Amino acid sequence: MPATHHASTRLAASAEVMFEFHSDPRNIVHVMPFTFRLVSVEMEHPPREGGLIHFRCRDLLIIPMRWTCRWQKVRPPRVLIDEMLEGPFKTFVHEHRFEPHPEGGCVMHDTVTYAFGRGWIGWLITNTAVRLYIRLLFGYRHARTRKWAAKHSA
Repeated sequence: MPATHHASTRLAASAEVMFEFHSDPRNIVHVMPFTFRLVSVEMEHPPREGGLIHFRCRDLLIIPMRWTCRWQKVRPPRVLIDEMLEGPFKTFVHEHRFEPHPEGGCVMHDTVTYAFGRGWIGWLITNTAVRLYIRLLFGYRHARTRKWAAKHSA
């Protein structure tokens, strides 16, 4: 059974700016920790539902990974949902929602649904080590996104 992580962050930049930022997977380098290295990314831009994204990267500086993701839902400038088709997880769906804030900027809502492995061992890994990794990773990503948004607000 997949686990879910949800985080929301108020950002200085508009929903339109943040949608554009997140709709270009090359921008992942701005929000990931130094232990992540993007080797290559192939995609169509602008994103479209059903469009594919191919990542080659290194995590923890040395672990090679390949991810193939598909844009599941694209609703500018409010919703982007991508799902992993091939990669290290059994299930990985990442939903971004951008909600305008009445005082300016927007609120970004991230929901990640994920599962690692199969059976009870997969469940155990998903709900312990991977849960902690996802929580720390998205906490870091939201902090970096706030910094980026502050530099790109109107």
